[in-house]
Amino acid sequence: MSIDRPTGLSAGFHAHLRQAGVPGLLHAGDQHAPTSWVIRPHVHDVWELYLQLAGPPTRWTVGDHTLHVPSRGMLAVPPGVPHAMAASSTAPYHFCFVALAPEDLVPPGDLHPLWQQRQPFVIADAGSMVTPFELFLREVTTYQPLRTAGLTHAAALLVIEASRLADGRRPGRHLAMHPAIAIAKRLIENRLAEGLTVDDLAAAVHLSPAHFAALFRTEIGETPGRYRARLRMERARLLLRETDLPITMIATDLGYSSSQHFATAFRHEAGTTPSRYRSSVTLPAEPVAQRLSRNLVEI
Repeated sequence: MSIDRPTGLSAGFHAHLRQAGVPGLLHAGDQHAPTSWVIRPHVHDVWELYLQLAGPPTRWTVGDHTLHVPSRGMLAVPPGVPHAMAASSTAPYHFCFVALAPEDLVPPGDLHPLWQQRQPFVIADAGSMVTPFELFLREVTTYQPLRTAGLTHAAALLVIEASRLADGRRPGRHLAMHPAIAIAKRLIENRLAEGLTVDDLAAAVHLSPAHFAALFRTEIGETPGRYRARLRMERARLLLRETDLPITMIATDLGYSSSQHFATAFRHEAGTTPSRYRSSVTLPAEPVAQRLSRNLVEI
C-alpha cells in the first residue's frame, strides 16, 4: 500500500490500496482542491464513490451523462465508465473518495441490486456518509491492531450506507426518541458546519421554537447549540489527531468564522490550543503527517 500527495492540492492525500490485503479495495483519499484543480477523465474496474464535503456544486461527465454534485452530495460511478469533472470549480472545494467492489465487501444476499445494475447515480443529501468515510480514512492513514479487519469492515459500512441512501431509506428511527428530535439530531450531525439555529431546526420538524427547544433538551439532555458544539469538538479532535490538514482548513470545514474563533472554542473545551493538542498526540507508528510529507511512501 502506498500514500502520496498529488501536486497542486491545497492539502490531502491519495492512498493506493490494492496491496492492503482487502479484496475489492483500489484506492481512497481526502483532498482540498483549489479552483484550478480539475479531475481529468479516468476509468476504474470497480465502483468509485465521490463525496463532496464543501464548496460549490461540481459538474461531471459520466459516460453519456452530465451530473451535478452539490456540497454534501455523493456521486457513484460504476466500473468501466469514463468520468471527469466537466469544468473547473468556481471556488475551492473539499472531497473524499474511495474505489471499491461492493460484491467483495458485502455478502451476496445483502448486496443491493443497484451495484449490479451499474448505472451512475447522485445522492444530493449524503451527509450520513461523512462519518463512515471518516472511520474508513482513519483506518487507511493510521497503524492500528487488526488493521486489515478494520479496513474491511469500514469499507463494508460505506457500501451499506450508500445502499440505504440510494434506496431512499433514511437512517433508522431511534426507538426511544421523539421522531422530531431524531430528525433534528440527524440534521445537526449531517450539516455540522452550517450552524442551523433553533428556528431552522424547529421549522424543519414543524414545531414552535420554544416547544422544540424544550423537547430537544428533555430528549438529548442538552440544548441544540451545545449538542452541535460538542460534535464539532469531537470531529475537530479526530481531524487534528488523524490528519495533517492545516488548522485553518479544519476551522473552515467545521463552520468556524476564523481559525482564531476555532482556537478560542477549542481551548475552552479542551484546555489547550489546537496546535498543542496535535503535537501532544502520539501514535504507535509514524504519524500520517510525517508519512504524507514525502511525495510517495511505501507502507
